[in-house]
Amino acid sequence: MNKILLLGDLVPQAKQKISDLGYEFDILPNAQSFEQLDPQEFSAYEGIIARNIEPVDPRFITKLPNLKIIARNGAGTDNVPIELATERNVWVSNTPGANAQAVAEHALSLAFYLLKDFGSNRMSKKNDLATAVGAELRGKTVGIVGWGFIGKRFAELMSVLGANVIFYNRSKRESSFAKQVNLNELFSVSDIISLHIPVTPDTKYMITDDLIKNTKKQPILINTSRGELVKNAVLLKGLQQGLLSSVGLDIYDNDEASLEKLLSLPNVIVTNHSAALTAESLAAMALGAINNVDAVIKNGKPLNPINTLNIN
Repeated sequence: MNKILLLGDLVPQAKQKISDLGYEFDILPNAQSFEQLDPQEFSAYEGIIARNIEPVDPRFITKLPNLKIIARNGAGTDNVPIELATERNVWVSNTPGANAQAVAEHALSLAFYLLKDFGSNRMSKKNDLATAVGAELRGKTVGIVGWGFIGKRFAELMSVLGANVIFYNRSKRESSFAKQVNLNELFSVSDIISLHIPVTPDTKYMITDDLIKNTKKQPILINTSRGELVKNAVLLKGLQQGLLSSVGLDIYDNDEASLEKLLSLPNVIVTNHSAALTAESLAAMALGAINNVDAVIKNGKPLNPINTLNIN
């Protein structure tokens, strides 16, 4: 019987789906748990489902001789050694769009928290009076960096609520309700800026001090994508210089000192990489990953491939 290795547990209906398809499966805590794998089982695994974003240990690729696919349980694949996988004729896949609604709603929630200044107006005792004045979303310009599934869904939500939506994307995209602009213009005219772009060599730390200096409206900046798009220290400097009014993060870089400073500020809210953690999203991502594994085992190619293999 074909066997699948889960790097991180999946929701019950997903595990039932694996069994219904006729596969056995084992579960490891995460993608860094290779040492816990029984060497006698190395040859049994044909597919891996990687749930979380920690880097996938390369030994899963080099030591499992019959491995055919690493299926990401989500959209991002920057934690998978894709070049090594391709060299070993191992497919890499993702589940585009499966978490779009969840992440878009989370970004919207962060934006509203900061726009309405809930942090300052949170009641600590009965009869506390409001001390801060918030703002309305209607009529604001919302700039979206990245026009993928999540960015577009966030744009739709913002547009329905009365915002003027503009977006930046590295390639040309069409939209019936949003205007594509360059990155400098987006930072110059936006009241709210939300990052929805993957990390690549071209986009790593793309949000720089110089880019933030283009802001003219003290925008709110939201990042629910990847921490390596903007350094904590850059955000901190933007806040200290009054170039940004507030920051909402679901992800951040690894500089703990600057993160601690951000966490201490009243105009910053940080959630713990929970944007995609809804019951609906977890099920959709897991089922999508399972379908990719099943497609490779049965038909030789995943439904949502990230890499290209030279297989005769």
